[in-house]
Amino acid sequence: MPDSPLNHRGNWGVYGVIDQMLWRAKERSISAFVRAGFAPSDRNLVSHYIDGGIGFKGLVPGRADDTLTIAAAHSKISKDAAALDRDTLALNGPPYPIRNGETVFELSYIAQLAPWWNLQPDIQYIVHPGGNVPHPIESSRTVGNAFLIGARSTITF
Repeated sequence: MPDSPLNHRGNWGVYGVIDQMLWRAKERSISAFVRAGFAPSDRNLVSHYIDGGIGFKGLVPGRADDTLTIAAAHSKISKDAAALDRDTLALNGPPYPIRNGETVFELSYIAQLAPWWNLQPDIQYIVHPGGNVPHPIESSRTVGNAFLIGARSTITF
């Protein structure tokens, strides 16, 4: 059928993690992590991703179970998705952005409030949210960089 979608077989991805304690003294420690993933560009929006950071456990005196983490991440929009954007621009004319990638900077603190409960405030700054996508209301511009503040709580029972 000429109007049916193109299907790909054999999609795959590779993902790796390195997480290493760098220093420890009694209840305090410093650790670092790096994670990366790769996938075929012709069938995935994101072709590769990498993030990394440093965690400081017990940084605040008297708060041995708390962890402060500073991290950064980058995802690369696939060359095939960017090619679609260039084709759309060529057919429809400007303005139409070409997606490229998204970068996130993050500061997070996990406060252990009780043995069964933690609270994690988080601050993020996102450069090119969605990889530089068109604004949903005003397509002549892209979605602007974003500053986010949030919190997550975990209760274990």
